[in-house]
Order: sequence, then structure tokens, then C-alpha cells
Amino acid sequence: MVTVELDIFSGRPNPRWALTEREARQLTERIRADPGLLLPLGADTGGLGYRGFIVRAEDTGMADDWKRLGLPPVVRLGGAFQPEAAESSRFLLHSAESARLDLRDPGPVLAEAESVILQSLDVQGVMTLCSPAALTSDTDFSFWNGAANLAYNNCYNFASNLRTNTFAQPGRASGSMYTSIDCAAVGGGAVRDGWLTTCRADANYNVCLVIWPNYDYHWYRYCANSHWCHKPGQTAARNYDNSNQLILNPETCNRGGYTVFCGYYRGYNVTVS
Repeated sequence: MVTVELDIFSGRPNPRWALTEREARQLTERIRADPGLLLPLGADTGGLGYRGFIVRAEDTGMADDWKRLGLPPVVRLGGAFQPEAAESSRFLLHSAESARLDLRDPGPVLAEAESVILQSLDVQGVMTLCSPAALTSDTDFSFWNGAANLAYNNCYNFASNLRTNTFAQPGRASGSMYTSIDCAAVGGGAVRDGWLTTCRADANYNVCLVIWPNYDYHWYRYCANSHWCHKPGQTAARNYDNSNQLILNPETCNRGGYTVFCGYYRGYNVTVS
């Protein structure tokens, strides 16, 4: 028997179900074709919300099959940062539709997971922080927060460390601005402005992009003392999140409705407007 656990809750136990024999065989074939789909149980696959699946081979026959493939009996598959596993993640998610889950209304839970899986297909950025990094102060924001500039520069200005007083938009400087609010469109606009999705050996800015699905985007920039800072719209630049906590990890900090993490970008010869 193969059991699947949708890793999505924080306080209550996650939903679990058993695959049918046919589904278990199909999963094994997917794994045999691409063992890289699987991650160790302790892998970081996201913060609050959808974090992929925990898959267990719980009987002798299936466990032996997995052992022959060189796999442990408990593995992870999918998560917010594994777009290459999106199709297999959707396969596992859809297997829950015919299972009996310990949820009063599983529909919204499964829909939330599928939304993140689909968003992961749009991930554009680097999935790691580049070094060395160009660093500005994590406490002195006077360059941004003066009355003459505060209302005219946004998160994208701050991320780029370029004060244009134009409420800069990804892609506008290049003549090709984003046309929808998702990782691919907004990230693509930033790339056209000069941001890179690969690391370089020189010291440049590290930033990351997050999305409030279909409504808005937001950028953070890595600053001194391992803190991330940001400027929400027309408000003051700062080094703390929605819970008033210093931002050490933008992937897991309190971002409010900006639930989709798109990845990291590396600055080089960036122009914004």
C-alpha cells in the first residue's frame, strides 16, 4: 500500500489517503522515469500552506519495489519550489478526489493546493540566494522615506535601489511591461529591465518576487546583517514583515495575501522606470 499525505496544514493533521493499486503502479512508473522528482523527508518545500506531498510505501511488496529503485520508504514529492514535479503533484492531488478524507469540505483545500502547483509552473527566478551580494543599510531608509520621494517610489524602485519618482513597473523601462499578475509575466518584465535569473561572481543586489494571485506583486531586497527589506507601495521602507518581525527569510515571513513565492533575481545593469 502507498499512502499520500498532502502537506498543507500547520495546526491540525494533514489529509491522508491510500492510492489504489493502479495509482500506486502509475506513481512508481513516474518515479522510475524521473527519480529526481523525489526529495528527502526533511527537504524545505515551502512555508505556510501547500508544501507538496509525503509519500509512504507501507507494505512489503511496494516497499521492496521502491528499495530496488534505491528509494527510502518515506519521501517527499512537489512543493512550492519544485515546478518540475508539477504534473506528478497534480496526479497525486487528483487521486484524493475519490478518497475519503477526514475533512468536512475538502474542495477548498484541494483547490488551494492545485492553485500553488499551477503557479509553480510560472516560477522564473533563481531558487537560491547568490553571493557575494551588494548590501545597503537594513536600518537607514532616509533615502526612501523623505517627503519628496515617499509617495513616488514603490517596492520595485526599492528592490532596484533606483529612486525614479515614477512608481516603477517591471518591464516599462525596456518598453515591454507585464500584462498579467503572475510570476512569469512580472518576472519576465524584470528580466527585460536587466534582472538575471542566474548568479554571477560579482557583487550585485539580491531581490525576490512574490505575488498576490491575480492582484498585485511585491519585491524584497537583501540588505546588511542578513535582513531583507522592502517598501510597500507609497509607504515607508522597512525591515520587518506583517507581524512586525525582522525579515530573515522572505519565503517564510508574514507576507499577507502575497502567497506565491516566485524566486530570487540577481541585479546587473538594471534600468527601471
